[in-house]
Amino acid sequence: MAAQMAPLQVSAVGRPPALGPALVQALHGWADELSQVTAVLSVAGVAEPEQLTVADGDRRLLAFHHGLTGQDPELVLACPAGCVFAIRLSPDTLPARRPRSVTCGGGGLREPIYADLRGLPADRDTAGAELLRRCQVGTPDRELTSADLDAVDDTLDGPLVTTCAECGAQVSVQVDVQLLVLRRLAALAAAVDAEIHMIARAYGWDIAEIERLADDRRRGFVELIRAGL
Repeated sequence: MAAQMAPLQVSAVGRPPALGPALVQALHGWADELSQVTAVLSVAGVAEPEQLTVADGDRRLLAFHHGLTGQDPELVLACPAGCVFAIRLSPDTLPARRPRSVTCGGGGLREPIYADLRGLPADRDTAGAELLRRCQVGTPDRELTSADLDAVDDTLDGPLVTTCAECGAQVSVQVDVQLLVLRRLAALAAAVDAEIHMIARAYGWDIAEIERLADDRRRGFVELIRAGL
């Protein structure tokens, strides 16, 4: 992603009543970031997250965060003149989705899906070559390059240019929506764990029983405990 901030279209994400514990399991059940992302997308209602493009996944993660918290992630920035301001990573501040591909004669390159990222080599150059191979379609009339990968990249990962709200100066910031959302969801999952612990300690209920509570009902019990009722 290397773009001016512009409107972004995101689809609505359904929310089951006991979403908090499902989110905890999605984040804590996997060691690597890719597995966490696909698990979270599954909780968000994506039937086959491995088949989703990474670009669509970024936007689904952002929409899921908003649907879960009612808020958009924010970044606090400083412009060259020293002004400090915040930007929201939301549908009205990020680049709109534009599906991309590269055509070269009888073939080309498609956008990567999550399955393409699974098991890539640790070496960056080798991984790039393997990703090119996996995303190749048909028989291109030339050798595909890393520049072609950049051309099909519509993820929300990269430099984003915005304008200082106070002085109008342009500011460029490196954004990785996937990592940013995962960190915020991890903090939310930790809060859910704390709520479950509090209820289990206060009432002696089984953890599995507490996890079946709807999120609003679980929070209601936590408020009663905090109020000493």
